[in-house]
Amino acid sequence: MNAFVESETLLAIDVGSVNTRASLFDVVDGRYRLVATGRAGSTAGAPLFDVGEGVRMAIEQLQAVTGRKLVDESESLIMPSSGASSGVDVFVATASAGPRARTMLVGLMPGVSLESARRLASSTYLDVAGELWLLDGRREEERLDLIVRTRPDLVLFVGGTDGGAAESVGRLASTLGLGLTLLPGAEKPQVVYAGNQRLAAAITEKLGPVAEVTIASNVRPGLDAEDVGAVRQRLSEVVQQVRSSRISGLEELRQWSGNHLMNSADGFGRVIRYLSTVYDSGKGVLGVDIGASQTTVAAGFSGDLQLHVRTDLGLGSAITGVLRHASAADVARWLPVPVAEPRVRDYIFNKALHPSAIPVQMEELHMEYALAREVMRLALASARSTWPGDRARGRMPPLEPILASGGVLSRAPRPGYAALAMLDGLQPTGVATLILDPHGLTPALGVAAGVVPLATVQALDSGGFVSLGTVVAPVGHGRPGRPMLRLRLDREGGESTEGQLRYGQLAVLPLRQGEFGKLTLRPERGFDVGFGGPGKAGVVRVSGGAVGVILDGRGRPLDLTRDGGRFRDLVQKWLWDLGALE
Repeated sequence: MNAFVESETLLAIDVGSVNTRASLFDVVDGRYRLVATGRAGSTAGAPLFDVGEGVRMAIEQLQAVTGRKLVDESESLIMPSSGASSGVDVFVATASAGPRARTMLVGLMPGVSLESARRLASSTYLDVAGELWLLDGRREEERLDLIVRTRPDLVLFVGGTDGGAAESVGRLASTLGLGLTLLPGAEKPQVVYAGNQRLAAAITEKLGPVAEVTIASNVRPGLDAEDVGAVRQRLSEVVQQVRSSRISGLEELRQWSGNHLMNSADGFGRVIRYLSTVYDSGKGVLGVDIGASQTTVAAGFSGDLQLHVRTDLGLGSAITGVLRHASAADVARWLPVPVAEPRVRDYIFNKALHPSAIPVQMEELHMEYALAREVMRLALASARSTWPGDRARGRMPPLEPILASGGVLSRAPRPGYAALAMLDGLQPTGVATLILDPHGLTPALGVAAGVVPLATVQALDSGGFVSLGTVVAPVGHGRPGRPMLRLRLDREGGESTEGQLRYGQLAVLPLRQGEFGKLTLRPERGFDVGFGGPGKAGVVRVSGGAVGVILDGRGRPLDLTRDGGRFRDLVQKWLWDLGALE
């Protein structure tokens, strides 16, 4: 109870590149709950380049909705709260807005330390513009030229196991130091050193005159040991410093929050990691956040977080990245209506110019969700390449739950749109629950966990998240129409339903949000639903949702090789099957 008394009211701000959100949490009936949210357009970009105005507008909207006064006449946050009508006790903030830090990776060996650096760089908002390693075949003048051409905001310097190579790391440091002296301008770049810890003092002495040096723990303390997680926090702090130097207002948020300002991706990942410790230890937890300027994929396996940020994939300013990794035809195949490829490309480029625009016609709506599928598919594919062991290959590992957020999903005119986009883009296997974060709360709850852990735990279960339902996706191949699965759903306190799922079929069993049932699954020979192998039967308790219990018999992976007209008809049928079209 002390947590309630000491810090009852929590205000969380999330600054994105398109929207700024303000979320108010308070204790209701002895538990933390989401009270209300306010949203305003982000002012992190042109012409203001100041997040403060967007934050103030979001807070003003929140004040109007709740009647609670949160800022005083001088536009300062009222802390602590005074009674039930003004102020807050805790303030936290997350941010994903701002320019990407132009980054150079420096390491000893491309397949060892530099590979760890790549994984580390992919976990935050970096744009890797160049790599330099010991035996890269370049002459010294070519290395210096690379440093000057790259003009890095940040250098991630790795290499050497603890107590290992010293001379080689020293030579790289000398080259780097000389190259940094040749950079134009007075502003020093940031250098994060995550290599041999015995050399930390020497690296600081050598590079300190030409760069702001931050020492982190060794990302590769041994040849067979990697510790990305410990370095990630230090790197994220430096990324925040780089962004704060480019846009105004972030430093004010840091002061308001008592230094509880976190990158949105890190807050998102913290929640996914927590969920992976409380759900089925035999399964992982997956989270996907589709933003305007980046897409975050977080996977947790029994407390081990794998965080991956694609700064070239999003549904706003980063949307053109889709065309660098896929074709307009790849996007068009997800459309239930015929649309010419030039029209798809035009939509993509227009959306990049106007990232806050929302669809106003059905054709545009369908293109938005087609793009969401491709963004999720591409982001997940690259994220899985960093996952450990067999999880990086083959079919998707078992997951429970799968959490998704982003404006495109939360704005869905019907839940079936969001559910089908998740099924097509992520292709889960076995039995999994689909959860939607319609208010973008996950990053804020992640940073709040470091201040008021109880608020995060209780708010996750307070109704701020929407269950789309439980999906059952057998793995196996067969002819269309072949029986895959026999099932029986016994609703708690209600009726029972028996049925059969055939290959190629997509169906829904009604089970509303807040309702539960016992689902008995008996797969046919050759089909696996996660009970120990093909043909193995089992019983699982399932929860309902906005769509219901979704039976996905389309096979894994989805067959995307059908001709355009046939596949288009199937997409339309799938939308009907999930209730997205009426």
